Amino acid sequence: MKIKPFLLKHKVIVTLVILGVLMLIIFPQKGTFKYSYHTGGTWMYETLVAPFDFPILKTQEERLMEMEEKASEVLDYYEFESRVSDDRVSSLKQTASDASSADKNFIYATASALQSIYDKGVIASSVDDRLADKVIFIKKGKRAVETAGAELYTVDEAYSSLKETISDRFGEELTDSLFNSLNIREYITANLSYDEATTMLVHRNAVEYVSPTSGVVYAGQLIVSKGEIVTREINQMLDSYKSEYLSHYGYNDSKLASFFSHVLFVIIMLWLLVCAIQLTDNIIFRYGRQLTFIAALVLLVFIAITVMMNVRESYRMIVPLGLYVIIAQSWLKPSTTYATYVVALLPLLFLVDGGVELYIMNVLAGAILVSSSRFYRKTWSQFFSALLVFFGMLLVYVAYALASGNGFHRVEIICLLGYSVLLLVGYPLIFMFEKLFSYVSVSRLWELTDTSNAVLQEMSKKAPGTFQHSLQVASLAESACREIGGNPVLARVGGLYHDIGKIMNPLCFIENQTSDVDYHANLTAKQSAAAIIKHVDDGVAIARKNQLPALIINFIESHHGTSLTGFFYNKYINEGGDPADEGAFRYHGQLPFTKEQVVLMFADSIEAASRTLKSHDAESISKLVDSIMDAKIADGQIAESKITFKEVAEVRECFKKFLQQIYHERIEYPKLKESR
Repeated sequence: MKIKPFLLKHKVIVTLVILGVLMLIIFPQKGTFKYSYHTGGTWMYETLVAPFDFPILKTQEERLMEMEEKASEVLDYYEFESRVSDDRVSSLKQTASDASSADKNFIYATASALQSIYDKGVIASSVDDRLADKVIFIKKGKRAVETAGAELYTVDEAYSSLKETISDRFGEELTDSLFNSLNIREYITANLSYDEATTMLVHRNAVEYVSPTSGVVYAGQLIVSKGEIVTREINQMLDSYKSEYLSHYGYNDSKLASFFSHVLFVIIMLWLLVCAIQLTDNIIFRYGRQLTFIAALVLLVFIAITVMMNVRESYRMIVPLGLYVIIAQSWLKPSTTYATYVVALLPLLFLVDGGVELYIMNVLAGAILVSSSRFYRKTWSQFFSALLVFFGMLLVYVAYALASGNGFHRVEIICLLGYSVLLLVGYPLIFMFEKLFSYVSVSRLWELTDTSNAVLQEMSKKAPGTFQHSLQVASLAESACREIGGNPVLARVGGLYHDIGKIMNPLCFIENQTSDVDYHANLTAKQSAAAIIKHVDDGVAIARKNQLPALIINFIESHHGTSLTGFFYNKYINEGGDPADEGAFRYHGQLPFTKEQVVLMFADSIEAASRTLKSHDAESISKLVDSIMDAKIADGQIAESKITFKEVAEVRECFKKFLQQIYHERIEYPKLKESR
């Protein structure tokens, strides 16, 4: 079996299977907790008894307080630098070599007293205030000795203590004299240095080793009774039970059961997605690209929801799932956009705690965005939509807060505002998806309606009659599509560009002939038909050269479908031609399959034929519209489209009213009587 033909034939199944497999791969391996509760609320479920042993987790506040307490108990570490004290004492003793016998005794006594001071420890005076009332550890080799900060000396205190000790032995006068001459102060320096690395290590270990639990709930122990008020202690036990349940017992410890639950959920979700598309715009199933686009958006929403599971509950509201609507409605019908969006949000209910509130918020946000999409041409519309979304979601938040008694939290309200702000980021993303999927956004369609662009300007100069015809067809198609719920902007663009191929040979078409010269006078019927038919191929070539979207090229290819060039075919038969040569007189384009393409086909033929009417009364116009539309239908030109009989009838009436308004009778102005 060849893979590529199979993929093309079964593109819907292949796309859905790939989406399902990717969802299963991403599906979080985590259970769901079926209870919803809050402190101060009433436990509305059955009496809950612990089915297994689990630790009671401390709250975040409790852990932070304990960490701060542990951190405050950590002692600072100082390194005892014996080399410093040994060098200074040795240097002082060396000065005794040239001194007298009495001075030597003085110097040795001073060195001995200084050594005693160094043994206790000398610190820099800048840290004196910090250590005065503290206890520290002094590292001496591999041992750390706990020492009161008050027992240590600063440099100034060491000098004063040393001078006082020596003065008691040798007298104050001699001590002052010799201290000055020997410059004793130079031999006193700090021999304790702050060991930041060790202090921080001990500090970090003390904080990290704070126990996350404060007790144990044993199997069979009552957690909460039905109707009981959820106190802070009960809430803490429920949180602990929930954490243990989700970590180990979320799926009854059965990996096989969890896998099948995932598979069933994905199958149900994909089935609902197919139903949503089938009910709103089943033409999508004919386009692999459109279905892939929807699948990509659904997958992105699913990924976002799985990320939300690991985000703190207060911050989940900031995730802008409504971006789906902003991006999708640029290419899909509003009904399709909203229906598929509602399905894409379903994992919120299955995976996220408190998902019902988030689901309702996002469903409402999507409804607001779809409803306000009609204003997107206005510069303020994006900000207006975002503001409406904020107030809509805020109403849901307030309703839930009042119902649950949880009160209002500033962080959550700020997150709702952030949600609305992030929606504005979605509008630039439209251009990225436009390039990625080769789609035409709403803004791009409005750009194409500008008749001052190069292609339409060239048509207005080279084929002015065709240009005027295209303007009328565009208006006619737009009006009809608005009546049947199609895309009026798309129909208008299709009408403007459907005949651009006539630029290549404008005089071949009667609307551009300004003289009595007949282009077809010297051509056979077959040659004339071929020249007429060629404008479709020429139009496709011009469209591709000017990089017009494929969606617009489809209008060029389908606006005649495979219909017959009746004038030249009849001429050929009347001249004795073989009826079997009918193929030479048929367009070789594609049959229209969207409502917009069908409407354009009707509008093109009817507008051109309306110019040949001798009378434009209501009856003549009605007969013209009916005859042309019936002929197209009988010829099988709309056989592959999904337009309904009811919609065809609505298009008929719209065309008739439109043409009657164009060709309405003008009043005759009275002539001014000549004055006598």
